[in-house]
Amino acid sequence: MAEQEQHTSATRERVQNWLMSEGWKISEQPHPDAEWLIRAEDAAQRRILIGQNKARPDMIQLEARVNLADEHRKMFEKLPDETRRATLWDLRFRLLAMNVDFTGVAEPMPTVLLTQRIYLDGLTKDNFLQRFSIVRNAIVAVIWSITRQLEGVEPPAESATPTTH
Repeated sequence: MAEQEQHTSATRERVQNWLMSEGWKISEQPHPDAEWLIRAEDAAQRRILIGQNKARPDMIQLEARVNLADEHRKMFEKLPDETRRATLWDLRFRLLAMNVDFTGVAEPMPTVLLTQRIYLDGLTKDNFLQRFSIVRNAIVAVIWSITRQLEGVEPPAESATPTTH
């Protein structure tokens, strides 16, 4: 058991060091189902969780959430039906092409969950950072897909600066 704990700790340290070397701000987060869980945040405040689940110790899970601000969600919902449907279908196919797992690309769309996994037998710095980049790029794809449709749409009067996370 001690050998497994050392291996788990070494894996966490490697992942953490790889992320810090790429300029990500790292913080550890407790989670009852995780051997370890790290939150990585970049300068643009994009956040990705990286963890090793106790039930699946042979893999590392990467997860990001894109939460639509209420004003953006309401603006999106006011778009014509055809525009909304086309945007959602385009986004679904874009995420599939990126090879990222996702949920929440439907109406209503308060949160989109993006995930990727890497198995320990393939855990190298290159493989990990490639998968990590896929998740980061998927965050951007979701934000840009929605923002593109909202350009030119007047924000509600009470909103100061629209932001989509």
